[in-house]
Amino acid sequence: MKNQYKMRKFNCIGCGKEVEERRPKNKLKYCSLGCYRVGKRPGRMTGEIVSCSFCGKEVYKKKMFLGKGNLFCSKDCHKRFQVTGKIKFVCKICGGEFWWSRSRLRQANPIYCSMRCRNKDKERLLLNSIKGNLAQLNKQGLNRLELSGREILEDIGVEFREQVLMFNKFLVDVLIPDVGLIIQWDGEYWHSRPDRRKLDVSQDAYFKKCGYRVLRFTDKDIYGRREGVYADIKRAIR
Repeated sequence: MKNQYKMRKFNCIGCGKEVEERRPKNKLKYCSLGCYRVGKRPGRMTGEIVSCSFCGKEVYKKKMFLGKGNLFCSKDCHKRFQVTGKIKFVCKICGGEFWWSRSRLRQANPIYCSMRCRNKDKERLLLNSIKGNLAQLNKQGLNRLELSGREILEDIGVEFREQVLMFNKFLVDVLIPDVGLIIQWDGEYWHSRPDRRKLDVSQDAYFKKCGYRVLRFTDKDIYGRREGVYADIKRAIR
């Protein structure tokens, strides 16, 4: 097969030797790969020697990086420069250190180092779930079971509060503050599930530790033994 390139004559910029070979137009600088590797290649060093913006050490930077703000000799200097004048915090979830500027502190409370850690916070997720339930409640009102429970309390004549957020953790159906009594109206379907029953037991233990008593009544109690519910509540508030 005939060589497709024309015979061309040029001087090697590596060794200065005059060469005549079949070459494409864009390959007329070096006579060989060896000359290319050891040659000065003047077109390669187009940048400048600059001072590191953090430590002042001189370092070569390519032309593409010049005129684009601060330049650094290493990643370590870059990181240290970024936190200059900022305040250090420790992430609630992973324990890692992170830094915030003073101006950012006016906008939010630094608790998490990242969105990933924030989304792992079970306490925050629970609180947001409770707030969502409260917003939904304000929009739709009490359900049938809770309205029936309200009628019983109004007949008894005791002062009570409904849908109360306790300790920024748990949403309770009824709180009777004068006697430290919490009443929960539990739907039989949901509160008979093993995982929900375990959660209810845990909540009741927490309330007891905080000095509150808890009464739980299901829809079967309200509609099947209403007089017994009256008696249980009256006995608890004496």
